[in-house]
Amino acid sequence: MMPLFFLAAMSADLDALDQAVAHCDRGTANPAFSAEAGRRSAFLLQTYREQEAIVAARLDLSQRRATLRDAGAIKSADEKKLSLEEAAIEDRQRALNDQRMLEGIRQDTMDSMRRYFLMNCPAGRTDK
Repeated sequence: MMPLFFLAAMSADLDALDQAVAHCDRGTANPAFSAEAGRRSAFLLQTYREQEAIVAARLDLSQRRATLRDAGAIKSADEKKLSLEEAAIEDRQRALNDQRMLEGIRQDTMDSMRRYFLMNCPAGRTDK
């Protein structure tokens, strides 16, 4: 899960890039745009691993619930424990979905800034 200070830092980075794009500051904009593909790949790998872990946790929980059901009546203590685990898994899934949503918006923003930069900042221009 992303801490709040990390979210604020991401927002500040986008604000700084927005200013660099507005002023055609290639020294700031080009490294940010160049690093984007690697950053996106790292995010996709991280979210894939988290989703894989969530799926594994769901399967494990489902199998344990089925085993208890097959063994007879599930005790209320066991059901409560399983329900709490299920809620924790769903919390992880919601957090991951929120991260994906924010990343999608961030990527759209980066792509939009890059298009604006390419259209409005001709090569060789170094206005600051």
